[in-house]
Amino acid sequence: MSSEKGEGTDPKLRNGPVVERECTDIFCLLLFIVFTFGMFYISGYAFKNGDPHRIAQPYDPDHRACGVDEDVADYPYIYFANPTNPKYLYVTTCVSECPQEESEPAPTARHTKISHLEEAKTNSKLPSELKCQPNSIVKSCKQNMLSTNPEEVVVIYNTELFMKTVCLPTTKQYYETVKDKIDVETMEKVSNDMITTKWLIFGSIGISLVLGFIFLFLIETLAGCVIWTLLFLLFSVLIAGGVYTTGYYYALTDPSKLPASAQAEIDAQTLQEQAQANNVNPKNYLYIGITLFSLAGLILLVVCCMYSRIRLAIAILETACDYVQANFSVVILPFVTFFIMLLYFIYWFVVALYLYSSGEVTNKPKQLPFGQFSFTQNQKIFANLHLFGLLWNSSFIIASVEFIIAGSVCIWYFQQGPRAQEGGPIPLPTAIGRFFRYHLGTVAFGSLILAIIEFIRIWLAFLYKQQEELIKKNKFFEYLFKCLMCCMWCFEKCVQYINKNAYVVSNMTGKGFFHSAKEAVFLIARNPLRFATVGGFGEIFIALGRGFIALLTGLFCYFIITRTEKFKYNVTYPEAPALLCGAIGLVVGSLFMSIYGVACDAILIVFVMDEEMEKQNGKGVALCCPPKLEKFLEDQ
Repeated sequence: MSSEKGEGTDPKLRNGPVVERECTDIFCLLLFIVFTFGMFYISGYAFKNGDPHRIAQPYDPDHRACGVDEDVADYPYIYFANPTNPKYLYVTTCVSECPQEESEPAPTARHTKISHLEEAKTNSKLPSELKCQPNSIVKSCKQNMLSTNPEEVVVIYNTELFMKTVCLPTTKQYYETVKDKIDVETMEKVSNDMITTKWLIFGSIGISLVLGFIFLFLIETLAGCVIWTLLFLLFSVLIAGGVYTTGYYYALTDPSKLPASAQAEIDAQTLQEQAQANNVNPKNYLYIGITLFSLAGLILLVVCCMYSRIRLAIAILETACDYVQANFSVVILPFVTFFIMLLYFIYWFVVALYLYSSGEVTNKPKQLPFGQFSFTQNQKIFANLHLFGLLWNSSFIIASVEFIIAGSVCIWYFQQGPRAQEGGPIPLPTAIGRFFRYHLGTVAFGSLILAIIEFIRIWLAFLYKQQEELIKKNKFFEYLFKCLMCCMWCFEKCVQYINKNAYVVSNMTGKGFFHSAKEAVFLIARNPLRFATVGGFGEIFIALGRGFIALLTGLFCYFIITRTEKFKYNVTYPEAPALLCGAIGLVVGSLFMSIYGVACDAILIVFVMDEEMEKQNGKGVALCCPPKLEKFLEDQ
């Protein structure tokens, strides 16, 4: 490809992606490998020095982990010594067992252990002394309700073990106090609902996939209808809004200019009195109306001027559907990637737990009964590198799928049209082979840039949160931080878009990341309206697809839960599993529609390149078009 903005695509690509290519961005690939070994070193350090049990176990006021540290190894549970104290969360002690009334029957409720809260009339059936380990706050294990120091008051009440760590009050007086912080009943009921509907939740993956294929069929058959309908609805809403706001203006100023039917339906005097009472300037409604009419006129002008480009967007949307149907195995890629990312995230999270627990327990007085740690400088560096590793690796995995799909689209595209040759390479396996053999470094480079930007965004948000009160005292610094975060977000979106297009160009030319990104930017600059139109409508359809799959998956699961005998009487909160099914539908829909989004971008780029090459060759149109694009060109 040429390096000048005004020149077109290299005619050597007329037969499709280059076959003879070399490994690209090797240095960045080596950097990625070295960084990966560094992540393994950090993992080894975390596993050697960390202990997640120190996080999970509760802590007493002397910063000893109940059931873990030597002095309290035989006392694994935390007990709130005085729930009536407003600061009861740090008035705690480690106990070997939770105090219970001897005659209290075992709980039998299905959804929750605490189904009937009892009124505590006397403590005669309770032990007079806790089986506890005293500390600097709770100095005695015997009941002491007469102390003048509220922190030294010890109350023995009926409890039961919750989450294998906390002695939770069951007497109404104390339970209500703790419940303000921990809604135990709802948590347990929702947990049981999830267990009861676990197979339906798992089956929602299949439901989402079926809905994804239905939406794919709808796009292929109704893409044009949907786009024109959306444009018509937008135009109609703007016109209706303009009529309403200007009508309201005349109702407040000169009702005689309104139609007779409108005058009969409104009470102009009442409206004017309300406007005066609320200090409403009637001209504001006139300005809003003029703005809405102007936007409607602008949309009409855009449709008239960009009619051909809108039809191109429809043709590319339909062509993307043809690509997915012709290369159906491509659907597997995002789901394989999802499970790889899930396994990686689980591994990353486990390492993060060990790394966090490798710190020293803080010695802050009166701290909450949870593990709070301080860290050395090296541990902070490891934590930042571990976070950056998550960003780089996740970006690399996602970019790998985008690169492979884009590569298969490039191969498939040039197997269409009059110059197509039979017996060509199979698109998806060929794209996978080329990626792993030649272009791992290109994807590592693109994902590294994106990871750096995301890392800077996270640190900006962290700094803003840390100094929020100080920053808000100075409006300049507040606006500066918000402006920086907004700019970084916009920059990240731009880089994501350039990366996707660069991967398509790299598949075509076999070049490295910088060369491909530069050519992609020049290609977009030569055809800005095409890319804006197709990209805009593509995003609309992707958003519609995600919403369609997520919403219908959630509604379908809710219908099953509320209408079938198996679930109707055994699920307390059907909304909770239905929302989880909807969330799964959103994930599956996003994965499914990601194929569609990458395919649309790749088809547009290859189509423009094909067209530019044919123009240089004396022809006016692209000659390797798939059927839907070929029909679009014939209608031109």
